[in-house]
Amino acid sequence: PPLLLLLPPLAAVLSPKEEPTLRLTALSLLDSLLSAEGFLAAPEWAEMGEHVLAAMLLPNAVWRAGKPAEHVRLASYSCVQKLLSADAISGEQLGAHMGGALPLLVAGLDDDNVESRRIACVILATALRRLGPSRVSHEQMRQLYPELTKRLDDASDGVRVAACVPLVAMLEQVRYSASWSEAHNFDRTNFGYFVNGLLVHLDDPDPEIQAAVAEVLERAAPIDPPEFCSLVRAVRGRHRSSKLCDALLENAGGHTGGTLV
Repeated sequence: PPLLLLLPPLAAVLSPKEEPTLRLTALSLLDSLLSAEGFLAAPEWAEMGEHVLAAMLLPNAVWRAGKPAEHVRLASYSCVQKLLSADAISGEQLGAHMGGALPLLVAGLDDDNVESRRIACVILATALRRLGPSRVSHEQMRQLYPELTKRLDDASDGVRVAACVPLVAMLEQVRYSASWSEAHNFDRTNFGYFVNGLLVHLDDPDPEIQAAVAEVLERAAPIDPPEFCSLVRAVRGRHRSSKLCDALLENAGGHTGGTLV
């Protein structure tokens, strides 16, 4: 489509050397294009999507000081979200850029802007599912889960709930082995840290946070049911109510063929 002809001049304007206000205008235009019906359906995106991500968007997601730079990062994250959600980049293409993209997205989880933090959660969930278990490494798992779990302490309840979505997506990519192995990307030691980090928030005063965290824990239980039940039992008596812990233990019992309460 003729609209695709706009991409090369936009790419020139989106160089990090350009003024933030100019880049912000270009990103707003790109955001509108990515939202336009049929724009991402063009067959050229099979090749261009990867270039737009790596050359136009990720360089603008790099942290720089100041409010204008903060707005540029938010606009860049918004475009990345739309690009990934529209299936314009394959898992293989995305995997080739995760070495550079993951640190930027993890940094986005701690951005000063609350909307940037929320969108970073959405992007990570989409990216993990697009990559699939074979393309998510042990090192990436170890880098991700502590940062995502930290967001459960975010000042914004919206971000706290949003962080549970990539946590579930991460669990869907687990290749588990109780002991560390090259062929797997999650082991019992990291599983223990991960579950314990979530159990703290299962006792949150906010019922919405409790429910979101409980859903993540339900997804974690089948990975290693005996270890999971042991971890839940260890904290059950310290929670204000044991109701959610009991429900998790009962649910996990089904994965081991018995009732673990």
